[in-house]
Amino acid sequence: MTTADNKRIAKNTIYLYLRTFVSMVVTLYTSRKVLEVLGVEDFGILGVVGGVMVLFSFLSNSMSIATQRFLTFELGKKDNGDFQKVFSMTCIIHILLALIFVFLSETIGLWIVNNYLNIPFERMTAANVVYQISVISTAISVLQIPYNAAVVSYERMHVYAYVGLGESVFKLLVVYLLIISPADKLITYSMLLLVIKIIGCSIYRIYCNKKLPDCHIILRWDRGLFKSIAGFTGWNVLGTVAITVKDQTTNIFLNIFGGPVFNAAMSVSSQVSVAINNLTGGFQSAVNPQLTKNYASGDGGATCHLLCKSSKISFFLMLIVALPVLFEIDYILGLWLVEVPPMASLFTRLVILEGLLNTLAGPMAITLLATGRIKWYQILISVILLLSVPINYILFKAGYHIATPLVVSIVLVILGNILRAIFCHYMFGLSLKMYLREVILPIAGVCLLSPLPVVAIIHSLDQSFLRLLACTIVGVCTVVMLCYSIGLTRSERHFVQNIVRSRLVRIIHCCK
Repeated sequence: MTTADNKRIAKNTIYLYLRTFVSMVVTLYTSRKVLEVLGVEDFGILGVVGGVMVLFSFLSNSMSIATQRFLTFELGKKDNGDFQKVFSMTCIIHILLALIFVFLSETIGLWIVNNYLNIPFERMTAANVVYQISVISTAISVLQIPYNAAVVSYERMHVYAYVGLGESVFKLLVVYLLIISPADKLITYSMLLLVIKIIGCSIYRIYCNKKLPDCHIILRWDRGLFKSIAGFTGWNVLGTVAITVKDQTTNIFLNIFGGPVFNAAMSVSSQVSVAINNLTGGFQSAVNPQLTKNYASGDGGATCHLLCKSSKISFFLMLIVALPVLFEIDYILGLWLVEVPPMASLFTRLVILEGLLNTLAGPMAITLLATGRIKWYQILISVILLLSVPINYILFKAGYHIATPLVVSIVLVILGNILRAIFCHYMFGLSLKMYLREVILPIAGVCLLSPLPVVAIIHSLDQSFLRLLACTIVGVCTVVMLCYSIGLTRSERHFVQNIVRSRLVRIIHCCK
């Protein structure tokens, strides 16, 4: 990797972190105000009507991943790539996909809304209006996928960040307009969200057409390219379905063998995990296009080194946030929730540990997807994920602890990571010794040493906000120092020094 590539990843990471942080804060505020303005009943209608859209999202999500991979791969091929042909083909496929989605939504989906959903009679008209708005919004999102993928493929993350920040500002305006609007609140809210969606999509399209070369549609059907994209998407759907089955059966088993209170605990732990992942996922989102481009260019050495570096840094970034949460989760949940569900703290700790292990899976999965040869990878990973269903059932029937599914999930993530590393070794030459030396051993060293100062504080102070603050400051400083001293290689430390030095020089120059 060149210095320019490293700087681009660092800059894009900052953009994505800024976007994620602002979006998360705005979402926390607006969701509370929207619930207050709409009321529980209308808020529930909004959720259940939107849930029908999720039934049709499997193929769309997998197509989004496929589109991102094929566009980024073409850019990575440089002179041998044909970006416009792939972009045009993905646009045509998404037009067809949007038409299929609208047909299914206006037949099966509409039938479900009017015959199976438990909606009060007097709100059926509003529910149907909201449903039609949701269909339009989702269809627009499907059509927009190639343009979003093009922006990410060209690594123009500043555009992605600015549009996201703009949407966050508009959502605050929506809350204000919703409060003062004399019209039906539920319909008004849905319409305003649709307007935001249209504005955001229009900005992406205008930018792509004016600033990115070859982002113009040529109406030409390429049968071979269609088969490649469809095949890739099909195998990717298999993995998506396996993840969904694993997660949903876990919730079902918790309900059957424990009860709704443990479903509540699982929901709380998932929200904490999602918040941490969102705060720490910007770096991986920034590095993903580089992984695909390096593989597409045929530079196996650069691909393997970037994979190792991004895996390690992704883990460390999450550990910085996760360490104080792991030790102070009881106090944090007590501050956040009025009534903490039983086992919520244990569930949260286990889910965070699984999230840490999944940071190692991300770079390997993205690079394996870049190869395009994902049939056996997806089959074997799906088998590992689906093993959780019979294993959890057998262990629950044998009387094991209610947290058993989460422990099983951690074990399966470890097995999945071992399998991914083996696939990476055989598919593009990742040295398993190098991965062990440059990723696993530094991570193990940091993980063994970083909790020690936090544990000392916990034993010295009673549970309080002061202890939480002390654990956070000491935990963050300890992880950062250990990552720098034993977690990074000499060249990585040199890169960090250059980044910090250049930022300090810029700040000093601005202050003069």
